[in-house]
Amino acid sequence: MRPAKTMNREFIKNMILAKQYERDAFLSLLSPTIAQHVQVIEKEVKGMIFDIAKEWAVDVSSAVNAAEKEKTDETDGEKKVKKVSIT
Repeated sequence: MRPAKTMNREFIKNMILAKQYERDAFLSLLSPTIAQHVQVIEKEVKGMIFDIAKEWAVDVSSAVNAAEKEKTDETDGEKKVKKVSIT
């Protein structure tokens, strides 16, 4: 019996391949000009998702750094009160 990680990797690879075949089948049903438009839209959406993920990663990194800094400030022996505004 195969280890779980190997089976998961194979499953993911097979699912990606199946989705690629599904995409190709869908595009083959469309006229060439519409298929080109769909491919352009696909590239734009991928770019948008990449940009959003990059911004999210930067935000998370900044939040982690701020939390670590706050934690090290608190370990200096003084407790700080943080003002919270409720809107």
